[in-house]
Amino acid sequence: MIDRLDDRIMEILKKDSRRPFVEIANELEVSEGTIRSRVKKLLDEGVIQAFTIKTSSKNVKALVEVKIEVNVNTSEIADRIAEFEGVSEVYEVTGEEDIVVIIDVTSSPQLNEIIERIRRFDNVESTRTRLILKEHFGG
Repeated sequence: MIDRLDDRIMEILKKDSRRPFVEIANELEVSEGTIRSRVKKLLDEGVIQAFTIKTSSKNVKALVEVKIEVNVNTSEIADRIAEFEGVSEVYEVTGEEDIVVIIDVTSSPQLNEIIERIRRFDNVESTRTRLILKEHFGG
């Protein structure tokens, strides 16, 4: 069960996953051992799945909305798309489209290749691509 302390630890780690446990402990006024054991528990339970980085690259980033035919296993298609190199995130969503894919590549031809691979799936009805012009990160 996740409590307020776990939430606060995760918020700090979302902003800087390399932040030393001792600094987190000082900020939250608990021991470093408490932070270490809480993070281990969150990892063991799968609440925290990975520590990642954000870069300030000049990559081409896009949001691709994918519409799937009715009565098709959306999760299976989403899992296959998630394996493509250059795909950073995949979400199953409600609405007109069924899957949202975030692509982060170094060139437009690479972006186009991933979109074409997605369109080649038998059950993909359509795609809609939006280039990401600017990112804003919440705190």
